[in-house]
Amino acid sequence: MHSQNLPFVAQLRFLFKEYADRANYMVLLVAMFAVLIFDLISPLGIAAGVPYGIVVFGSLWVRGRAVTYVIAAMGVMFTLVGYYLSPIGLSPVNAVIINRVLAILVIFITAMMVFRIKKTEADVSLLKTQSVVDPLTLTNNQLAFEQGLDGEFFRTKRYQRHLSMAIIDVDHLTLINDTHGYHCGDDVIKKVAKELESNIRKCDVLYRLAGGKFAILFTETGIAEAKRVGDAICKKVATNLKLEEKNITISIGIATLEPKDHKRMLYRRAEEALLLSKNSGKNKVSTLPHIIRQDKSSVAAILSRSRSN
Repeated sequence: MHSQNLPFVAQLRFLFKEYADRANYMVLLVAMFAVLIFDLISPLGIAAGVPYGIVVFGSLWVRGRAVTYVIAAMGVMFTLVGYYLSPIGLSPVNAVIINRVLAILVIFITAMMVFRIKKTEADVSLLKTQSVVDPLTLTNNQLAFEQGLDGEFFRTKRYQRHLSMAIIDVDHLTLINDTHGYHCGDDVIKKVAKELESNIRKCDVLYRLAGGKFAILFTETGIAEAKRVGDAICKKVATNLKLEEKNITISIGIATLEPKDHKRMLYRRAEEALLLSKNSGKNKVSTLPHIIRQDKSSVAAILSRSRSN
């Protein structure tokens, strides 16, 4: 049920952000006109730059630079409108002009500050994304795997649920690189990653560890079910992916978290299971501990869960 609720929750968050941006934009527009009206009724002079600057600074509430451009431009325009339409006061004309120029300067400086803050936020967000995303396959990377394993290990232990891990390696990748070049090898890795990701549930997470090695964390999944999924994925990769009429294959090792396990023990057993697959001819799925081979008729049902959940 939790995995089925995720898309709905994500949609609510998206709608909230969209409507929040629009509402904040409207508040900024209303505030700008309110400052203009107050300026016309009671000439603010240089003081006009302060409320306009506050409104420009408020554009931080809305994503994107365009809103800040619009609000700053309105501030400059309304400052000039206030000069021409406000009642003539006792102050000398030169003083009024200087005050209005200073007000425009306040608006300009505030806008520059907002631009720099927004750029910094965007750069930080990009760095956070890049730090956990593999640039070749656009899947999660080694750092994300360590963070994800920490979280799943804690939840599995706390709520006494199942957690299975699959370590996957592209067979003969070194030979492919030597024969066809690293560009071809990278293309094979990207295709394998796409095939893997399309055949797991949304609540299961794919990671690229290094080279042609991947990992999948199967949440709330026992070793028998993980083995059936691994067998089906192995066959799908061999069937769908080819290089010069030769099948591209993968080897998989699977392990499940035991009550007395530490997360490193789980990873080590999955690695040992992968080694068994490699040493027994590749294009196979091995588990530690070994399990009795399951009925093949259940494979289709397991794969049907991949994107429907």
